[in-house]
Amino acid sequence: MTWRDALGLLSVMVSPLILAQDTAWEFTPRLSLSQEYSDNIGLAPPGDEESDFITQLNTGFNLNREGGRARAQLGYNLQSLFYWQGSNASALFHQFLGNGRIDVLPEQFFIESTASFSQRQLTRARAGADNLNLDNNRGDVLTFSVSPVYNQQFADLATGQLRYSYNRVDVQGNAGSNSQLHTASLNIDSGPQFSRFGWGFAMNYSQTDADDGTSTTQQNAEVLGRWNVTDRLGLFAVVGYEQDDFDQDTQNTQSDGLTWRLGSTYEPSARTLLEAFFGKRFFGTTYGATARHRMRNSQFTLDYTESITSATQFEIDQSIPRGVNATVGESLIVDGEPFLFDLETPQLRSGSFISKRLSAGYTGQRRKLGWGLRVFHELRDYEISDDSEEAQSIAGNLSWQWRPRTSLFANASRQESTFAGQDGEETLYATQLGISRQFGNQVSASVQYSYRDLESGQLDNDGYQENRVSATLQKTF
Repeated sequence: MTWRDALGLLSVMVSPLILAQDTAWEFTPRLSLSQEYSDNIGLAPPGDEESDFITQLNTGFNLNREGGRARAQLGYNLQSLFYWQGSNASALFHQFLGNGRIDVLPEQFFIESTASFSQRQLTRARAGADNLNLDNNRGDVLTFSVSPVYNQQFADLATGQLRYSYNRVDVQGNAGSNSQLHTASLNIDSGPQFSRFGWGFAMNYSQTDADDGTSTTQQNAEVLGRWNVTDRLGLFAVVGYEQDDFDQDTQNTQSDGLTWRLGSTYEPSARTLLEAFFGKRFFGTTYGATARHRMRNSQFTLDYTESITSATQFEIDQSIPRGVNATVGESLIVDGEPFLFDLETPQLRSGSFISKRLSAGYTGQRRKLGWGLRVFHELRDYEISDDSEEAQSIAGNLSWQWRPRTSLFANASRQESTFAGQDGEETLYATQLGISRQFGNQVSASVQYSYRDLESGQLDNDGYQENRVSATLQKTF
């Protein structure tokens, strides 16, 4: 699928909003110009490096609409790259992120849609590469989703929600990862009348059909009971039944059985939330935990989950718009959502896997100093084979308001991974140092230096080292 097809899908998503009579749009164009230098533009192994100067021009806009029955948030960027020593390598890349919602019946029936178009590495051969690197290992990724949702209030007794979602993922250059996902869910939760003893019921169904013939079906039903021991302490129990069908070519693996969970939620203050549970699923004992704590100048987050997911679901989850352009030197956690590591993304392959994922972060701001620290670890066991993957990372960042309009920043990370079908480990070190300056409300500039070092134990990958220097001027209108 080409970028023109992607823009066509985006136009379908927003056309009902454009036709809305009470539509009021906020249009913000932006422009940035960068001059870059890389001493290893192709990420070649030691001894084969080639350097180049790159002029990068980013032109784009943000389009927002709030109010009434229609709302949308859209961002588009055209990334133009001009290589001084390799004119034939000059390229254009299109990127957008967007979501929209139309309230057919206010607060009762609405339709949500999201779309994204970006680029990613197709294999692990050059982990950490971006669009500037000439490594021939890049493909466009399109995700699209539309979800009608119906809510129903049953007086003070209960609330219910019925949701259907159609999702599509297309990856250029990797047809085996192209797929569509259908999901349906029904959730009923007890209302205010059940203040001490609450209850809930949930049914979920999902079917993933990949273009290579892989099909995965997951369905479950659960009943929940909750006892609010105090205003701050709650105990809950969940019992249900799940049926999962993993089918590829002539193989067919089906797993089903009774599931259960026992857990507790504790909120000692408005700033702290703790939740943990243990239970049983078809793959064995399962655990989960969540911790949130806000201090005066910082916050701490921790999540541990065990779930059945896929590369398709991962791409869909990451399509939730958070803005097309990232701010230079920004924190590892923004609005409670962590940014991804390079090796955090699973390989592009079909089929489902059991994910055991731990992520923790600490970020804060005190006077002129800002900081962030994040650790991540994930095990992935694929259901249709004996393959497995493991990835772990640690990263930190610092920012300092040196002058009223001038900031210094530094980022560093260490990422390590082993992947299915490969011998040996990959370790990626990344460092970034920079300074940014604000000129008024609409113009800013930055200069930064970055270093990346990939150490690979793979037989067909010798790793690489790259030093890069860039100067950027940004303007919004």
